[in-house]
Amino acid sequence: MGLKTEIASAAPVQPAAKGMLRNITSRVKWGIGSVLVFLLSWEFVAALRLVDPQYISQPSHVAGAGIKLLVTGDFYYSAYISLVELVTGFILAVLVGVALGLLMGHYRIIGGLFDPMLMALYATPRMAMIPLFVIWFGVGMGSKIFVVFIGALFPVLINTITGIRQVDRILIRAARSYGATEWQLFTKVFLPGALPAILTGIRLGWGRGILGVVIGEMYVAMAGLGYMISTAGNAMQTDRLFFLILIVAGLGFLGTSAFQRLEQKLTPYREEQQGA
Repeated sequence: MGLKTEIASAAPVQPAAKGMLRNITSRVKWGIGSVLVFLLSWEFVAALRLVDPQYISQPSHVAGAGIKLLVTGDFYYSAYISLVELVTGFILAVLVGVALGLLMGHYRIIGGLFDPMLMALYATPRMAMIPLFVIWFGVGMGSKIFVVFIGALFPVLINTITGIRQVDRILIRAARSYGATEWQLFTKVFLPGALPAILTGIRLGWGRGILGVVIGEMYVAMAGLGYMISTAGNAMQTDRLFFLILIVAGLGFLGTSAFQRLEQKLTPYREEQQGA
């Protein structure tokens, strides 16, 4: 009886898994197909000179420029510099954003003290602040790390504050009634309750961090992907420029996809709630 029950309960899982796999395969096929159509259309338009190739280049030339860049050491050194600046600034933004967001979301006094200053900083264009960062940290990696930090900080911070303030008050009162300390409240109630919002902020912060490192390197740098993009643009090297833009876009896509997978793994109940 028990074995039959287990087999009966497990049977519907296989069609569901097959259906999910079929949906994923279908999306991948459509995605690859749309990219191929776009590349062929781009090549066709450029080859027939319907648009001046100087402005849009063409995929075959972009691939050639990419191969030339990949066989030189300059590209790898610049990619390394950009990754160090991006990862360092991003990690700092996550640590500070989550910690400060927990405090501002829970303690109204701290939120009231920091909120006006942070909102003013959030509304200030990053480009206007880069000269100040250069004065503070010099023209080395420090200024670019700080640009990444400022850019990635706010999505993490704002989402953490929102997540903390949306935690069920009943859970907080119940934890306190059982004698939970402030540390236990943060680790056992607030952090798990706000985790979906925090992970969303981290995912959005990655994109802002990439934007920050590219802008910072375009403004003041002698190496990095942003510097190479600026140099290629000034020299009207459209094929090289497109290749570098694709590299940056790929970095953003891979990071965002990885954080999205992490979000789905750590908060599977969120998908169940959305599907219900």
